[in-house]
Amino acid sequence: MKKIKILLLIFFFLLLLFLLTDIYLLLLKPLDTGHIVEKQSGDIILVLGGGLKAGNEIGVSTAERLEQALNIYKTKKMKILVSDGSLYKKSPAINMFRDFLTKQGVASEHILFEGKSQTTFENFLYTKSIIREENSDEILVCTSPYHQMRSEVIIDHMKLDNYKVVKMDRSEVYQAGSVKQRLRNLRLVIREYFGLVKFKIFKR
Repeated sequence: MKKIKILLLIFFFLLLLFLLTDIYLLLLKPLDTGHIVEKQSGDIILVLGGGLKAGNEIGVSTAERLEQALNIYKTKKMKILVSDGSLYKKSPAINMFRDFLTKQGVASEHILFEGKSQTTFENFLYTKSIIREENSDEILVCTSPYHQMRSEVIIDHMKLDNYKVVKMDRSEVYQAGSVKQRLRNLRLVIREYFGLVKFKIFKR
């Protein structure tokens, strides 16, 4: 009984630690592997979409990846390729993503979509032919900090030497203004570790 009580105390202590502090950032740090790129770098921007949330709204993670693409686009006009499994034929997401970008000054002819992928591996697999057609020498990958290590592991596995994951300066996962947000951030981080293990085993 004494050992059980000690274990319960440790569990509740750790639970409070994760709920009331930003200690989850220690778990995030190894995943946040993006690179700072020069202003004139890249030939095409690849955005790894995170789908729509309830009510057909652009999810927070997807929105911040699109914002990152916009920031790069402002320094050098190049095509933005959004890869997202929610972009099926007649999907509302297509118009939503296009509107999001064009309202910020992206020319419609600079916006490309890939809508078959359901996983990060498929994001890279299904966009390869599109990128090849664009004759791109350097692809800048926009994804969230917690998702960058897995993206780079897949890039290395597929030998995509001209792909570079871009560091994200601002992200929801860097801060938590409430217990609810902290739990969301912790879930996103832990899910990535499971995703990395899964890819190491199945290579998909």
